[in-house]
Amino acid sequence: MGLGTTGYKTLCLLRQQGAHVVGIHHRPLAVEKENVIIGDAQAAATLLQAGIRDAQTLVLTDSDDGLNLAVLMQARVLNPRIRMINRLFHTSLGDRLDTTLPDHISMSVASLAAPIFVFAALGEAAIGQLHLFKQTLRIHEEHIEDGHPWRRRKLSDLWEDRDRIRLCAVVPRNS
Repeated sequence: MGLGTTGYKTLCLLRQQGAHVVGIHHRPLAVEKENVIIGDAQAAATLLQAGIRDAQTLVLTDSDDGLNLAVLMQARVLNPRIRMINRLFHTSLGDRLDTTLPDHISMSVASLAAPIFVFAALGEAAIGQLHLFKQTLRIHEEHIEDGHPWRRRKLSDLWEDRDRIRLCAVVPRNS
């Protein structure tokens, strides 16, 4: 819901991951028409048209906290088991909702971006972050060239060294 910059990118990324996604926006979009409903996301009829009763997750990305909260409440009435990911600028409100509402996760653009700025300021080549078990972990790309201490080591060896690596993926080089 809310197909501004953040919402549209979220919709596209979810589709890339193979998810069936329906967007709701208050006016027609020039770039995307497939599975986008034009209407008032606060209205039960619009949410029902989008398939809210059978939806597993609702992602609220509008920049208006009040609108996101209104849609959240209407959606929860129509589907009490739905998981909600909610963009909120007011982090204290988000924290309160996270502890009060089941299956609710709030995120603010500032709280997502700030650790990346910190990593960059400290000279780390962070490309993202992961908040897991009250700990923020940086995500960065590591190129393993000749002479690198990880060169020719097995991923299982690196995985066992918890101070070095937490998550890893091997991407083959195009040579």
